[in-house]
Amino acid sequence: MKIIHLLGLFILLTALGTSCKTYKNLEKVKPKTESASMAEQLQKLKPGDRIKVYEKSGNIRILEFVTTEAGVLRGFGTKRPKENLISIRVEDIVQVQVRKTDAKSTAINTSLGIAIGALAFILGLFIYMGSQGS
Repeated sequence: MKIIHLLGLFILLTALGTSCKTYKNLEKVKPKTESASMAEQLQKLKPGDRIKVYEKSGNIRILEFVTTEAGVLRGFGTKRPKENLISIRVEDIVQVQVRKTDAKSTAINTSLGIAIGALAFILGLFIYMGSQGS
């Protein structure tokens, strides 16, 4: 029975700890914009933001944003150990996504985690009650 409770707790914690943050297109980050240029969209970023940069060459880079100046986006690579400062020209960028908390995913995962935890508890209770009757 302890294994079922531990499994339920593990699933609950996993559901609560994953997918609460997702990469969002900069157009959807407040203040929302529809037709802003890439340079205008990059102004929404703050130093330390984790971003995913899609380049025209087909490269996809995950960076910790540092700054955008003189038409160049700069950030540190996120691989371990951290990469040196990477510079990408803004005109070579197709799309940038920023990692933000996603309220929908958080709500779904929390609800799912609670439901699985409750199901594991009820199942454990039935198993316990069945073993007491024998």
